[in-house]
Amino acid sequence: MATSTAYLGLDIGGTGVKAGVFSRDGKMLASSRRAFEPTISADGHVDISIDIIYKSAQEAVHEAAKKSRTKILAMSISSQGETFVTLDNNARPLHDAILWYDSRAGRQAEELREAVRSATGRIPSIDAILSVSKIRWLQENHPEIMRKARRFFLLPDYIAYRLTGIAAFDINTAASTGLLTSAGDKYDPAILKAAGIDFAQLSNILVPGTPIGKILKPMAKEWGLTPATILVSGTNDQYAGAIGAGNYRPGILTETSGTCLALVTLTKRLPKPMPRGLFGGCFPIKPYYFMLAYVKTAGVVLDWFRKECAGGASFDVLNAEAAAVPIGCRGLTMLPHFDGMVSPTPNAAMRGRFCGLTLKHTRADLYRSILEALTFSLKENMEWMRQHGLAIETVRGIGGGAKNEFWLQMKADVTGQPVEQPAVTESAVLGAAMLAAWGAGAFFSLSETSAAWYHIGRLFIPKQVNHDRYKAPYRRYRELTKG
Repeated sequence: MATSTAYLGLDIGGTGVKAGVFSRDGKMLASSRRAFEPTISADGHVDISIDIIYKSAQEAVHEAAKKSRTKILAMSISSQGETFVTLDNNARPLHDAILWYDSRAGRQAEELREAVRSATGRIPSIDAILSVSKIRWLQENHPEIMRKARRFFLLPDYIAYRLTGIAAFDINTAASTGLLTSAGDKYDPAILKAAGIDFAQLSNILVPGTPIGKILKPMAKEWGLTPATILVSGTNDQYAGAIGAGNYRPGILTETSGTCLALVTLTKRLPKPMPRGLFGGCFPIKPYYFMLAYVKTAGVVLDWFRKECAGGASFDVLNAEAAAVPIGCRGLTMLPHFDGMVSPTPNAAMRGRFCGLTLKHTRADLYRSILEALTFSLKENMEWMRQHGLAIETVRGIGGGAKNEFWLQMKADVTGQPVEQPAVTESAVLGAAMLAAWGAGAFFSLSETSAAWYHIGRLFIPKQVNHDRYKAPYRRYRELTKG
């Protein structure tokens, strides 16, 4: 029997889902997770059944709600962008969901940009990972399937449609389709025409924190909720993570070390023109904009190494081995850009490398070189942000990497700046719950919610001697990334 009321956050990532239940004062009451693994074809296409994602989310929410012994007043979803699926007239998936970092649609992106330029004189920001490019790829390569297309869903609006019968998602996730105007507030007719997509095939766009509707009775039972539970529009996982880590004003940087590495900070105005390698847009907390830098392959490289090169050894074991390796990995430098470089210098042709290998190097050297490379990428992107006028006073580590205290100390040592480990390291789950609480009326504003619920778990102070020792390996890394 439920003994109190609470709010639930659901985070749908690239390799699994996490659900967390939080009390009115932000205390985590229960959590649950389910893992899944996308398939990667010989051509590099990354797909997964939408049913696997849905079932994983349903099981995680049901388990967390049951363990909390509470009545869930509202829930919200934090989600990766770009990942989408197409449904037919009977709401059946026509293909597996294509994941966000799949880059099969480079040519289609170029053709869409040219089509819009020819029609309007302007060049939209469309690249290979946006949903619209991959929809065009499907239309070209599987026309017999796409002739049946009735709706295009990303993950949060797919879940919303199943739970409430209402097709709606937040404006930040909608932007990752590549279908919005440059103002980012509505669908662009010229892009829709170029892509062969109709308005009726798309979901309604809402501001994050907007109530979507109550959970349908059959769904409420399946998910461990009640028909009175309100589904509130969420946001992209990077921004949900920032909110969950108390990133509610300029000067705070949240770095997410998950599948990708993402840096988010806030500003009152966006630079014009936007620098290459930096991205910006409306943030769920007004009046701020977000500035984002990211590395496409981060934690996924660590997973690759653990599985393919370390016999499935645990990260605890690998960290212990790496701790015995000297800074700089005895001359070994690694480049973690397995699928192109985005920030700070876009280079789609960049690929991962181990440079300076000798017979003296061990798997511990290799593993540590990956951690160092990702940390150097964090540092260079922080420098790039500062060069463009963004203040960074506080650094907070979130995501799966925030559990790795060896890595957090390395980040402090390399950047020369203290790094906070939040009390709740799964900040995207907490951020989604904050949106749910705010959307249900528990707080006056989202910034108030973020400030009230964020707490520091541990602070990692840089060690000057280590900071100095990292300078030469960092210079070596920067030279190699320049080609």
